[in-house]
Amino acid sequence: MISEIQINAPVATYLNSARLSDLRRINYIFGANGTGKTTISRVIAQLQGHSQCSLVWHGGSELERMVYNRDFVDRNFNQDGPLQGVFTLGENQVEAEREIARLQPEINKINDQISSINIQLDGSEQQIGKRQELQDLEPGLREKCWKQKQLHDTYFQAAFSGVRNNAENFKAKLLTEHTSNTADLLTLEELKLKAQTVFSSNIERATVLGNMPADDLIAIEANVLLQKVIVGNQDVDIAALINHLGNSDWVKQGRKYHEQNPQTCPFCQQPTDDNFANNLAAFFSDAYDTDIQLLRELQSEYQIASDQLTAAIQRNVDINNPFLNINLFNAAALTLVERVKNNQTKLANKIDEPSRKVEMESIQPLISQLQNLVLEANEATTLHNQTVANIATEKQTLTSQVWRYVLNELADDLLLYQQNKNRHTSTINGMEKALTDKNTRLNSLKDQIKDLERQTTSIQPTVTAINDLLQKFGFNSFSISQTDGGRHYRIIRANGEDASCSLSEGEKTFITFLYFYYLIKGAQSSSGITANRVVVFDDPISSLDSDILYIVSSLIKVLMEETTSQNSNIKQIFILTHNVYFHKEISFNRRRSADGVLSEESFWLVKKLQHGSVVERCDKNPIRSAYELLWEDVKSENISSICLQNTLRRILENYFTMWGGMSKDEICTLFDGRDKLICQSLFSWVNDGSHSIHDDLYINHGEQTNEAYLRVFRAIFSKAGQGGHYNMMTGAVIEELDVHFVDQSVVIESKLEAAQ
Repeated sequence: MISEIQINAPVATYLNSARLSDLRRINYIFGANGTGKTTISRVIAQLQGHSQCSLVWHGGSELERMVYNRDFVDRNFNQDGPLQGVFTLGENQVEAEREIARLQPEINKINDQISSINIQLDGSEQQIGKRQELQDLEPGLREKCWKQKQLHDTYFQAAFSGVRNNAENFKAKLLTEHTSNTADLLTLEELKLKAQTVFSSNIERATVLGNMPADDLIAIEANVLLQKVIVGNQDVDIAALINHLGNSDWVKQGRKYHEQNPQTCPFCQQPTDDNFANNLAAFFSDAYDTDIQLLRELQSEYQIASDQLTAAIQRNVDINNPFLNINLFNAAALTLVERVKNNQTKLANKIDEPSRKVEMESIQPLISQLQNLVLEANEATTLHNQTVANIATEKQTLTSQVWRYVLNELADDLLLYQQNKNRHTSTINGMEKALTDKNTRLNSLKDQIKDLERQTTSIQPTVTAINDLLQKFGFNSFSISQTDGGRHYRIIRANGEDASCSLSEGEKTFITFLYFYYLIKGAQSSSGITANRVVVFDDPISSLDSDILYIVSSLIKVLMEETTSQNSNIKQIFILTHNVYFHKEISFNRRRSADGVLSEESFWLVKKLQHGSVVERCDKNPIRSAYELLWEDVKSENISSICLQNTLRRILENYFTMWGGMSKDEICTLFDGRDKLICQSLFSWVNDGSHSIHDDLYINHGEQTNEAYLRVFRAIFSKAGQGGHYNMMTGAVIEELDVHFVDQSVVIESKLEAAQ
């Protein structure tokens, strides 16, 4: 049966969504005309234009819906041609009925089992279904996956591209990778380092660093000449003196001055002869000059080599290679340059003082450090340039490695998720297989019943039953008979003439109801007679007098009694009405307490307010005081103008036709002018009935519609001597009412104050 009706706005008079939930086997829905009752019946019927509204079926098993409302009448009685016949089981078909009776309990049992499985699968208000339990695994895993994404998103944005802004998509991608990713597992630092290159938005080739030649410098630093004591010829006379003084370098420097002035000693300024000059020349022999020349050549070579090395170092700095540790490189290069300068100074000093031994500081350790830094940078540069040359493949590889790393972080969570998912999936698959098997068996049983029904059904029992009821309740001027070879009905007069176009409203309503009543017990085809169904009655007593109203109520009560039986194919009933007496009659049940409801029933009120129709559940039968409900609408501040006027009409109809003591004409004579027009319009509605439409009625009273009608409505009770009833129903007091007849006009002065 239906467990919930969802009315999704906007539809008809519903401007906001409404919901009828926890529905029972018998559901009473009361509301004034125009409040939205028929919309509910149309939602149940799922007519065109109401597809956005939905029904929730208990256990997921949808039943046949049979709805009696204006649409049913229009489809079956407001068209040319005969009525479709209502097939029921014929007489004297004992064996077929016995077989159907035997199969029906098994069908009901399987239906219950299917409903139970559906509840286990999809859940109910009291329990969570297996499918929901399976779905509930997803949020927990999604949250854990998303935390890992947020943790690594800063440096792995490119790897997460396409799923970075949606947690569900990220989780789905991770599950896909879980089944197929075979990438190498790298450390986080390795991934970050690769990502700086591969995922860079402006990746370019890097320039390889150049060689730094230093072999010549290193060779000069080790030259033996630097350790040689370079002195003059020891065989000349002055050699002993020069060696004794240890100042051969000073003498060598003074020699050039003597060459400029051969007559004077450059050291003591004494006169000299040719022998002194010859001794000096002999002391500084060719061997001495050769060594000095070699020193000068070493100095020149060292200068050239150091300039080349310095230039090579600067070129590497200017390249701006991203893989060169520039800080270490600059520090080592600065130290190297300083050391080279010191060695150049030492070499110059050696030339000035050849007799001294000179030991230069080796640049070998510094050169090795610089060359190692360059080598490391060039190795990284080579890998980088290979990556640049094959960037698409590298990006794909690194992306897979990033996902592999995240998978490894979530390994335990994924294992637990997969175990739970497999367990739930296995359970659901088993239930779905059982559901398929039971539906197959159910369809087989239904086919058997259809075959039995085709063999035994007839429309004649319905003809006989409807005609009997028509005769019993005084409808003697027409009846129904078979036509078209027993497939349809036609409505005929006693003389055999067609009567479908000449029926009164009451006749039409009653025969429509009888047709629907027997349709509930049968079908419009020769099969489907015993199918389980939901039945809806929407105002079935319109235009019927009180006697027929009682008969209709009695027939519906029979169906309600059947509904409470497990073997009945009527599983649920909805009764919608605006008629107080019909509602009280149909809902009367001695077992129900005054302040409660039975377990198999629910009560609802439909109201139309300024913001549209609303549906309210009642914890007891509201129509124990339906008349009071009309007065509650009068006191409501946001009731619409049309609904207010209809409510006022119904109060006047209920009160003055039974207890008011004055006729409509007598009351109207007490008013004059515009108020008289309003009074007459209210009583015109009483006379016309609740479903009349007054297209030609227009009253320009110059006031707000609600205020004018409420004022005249109050005055009607006052003038009719029923002010006490008005006070009781509204909780107000009419303090003063003076009626003066002046010039055949009525002057009314009244004041309404809230009761203290």
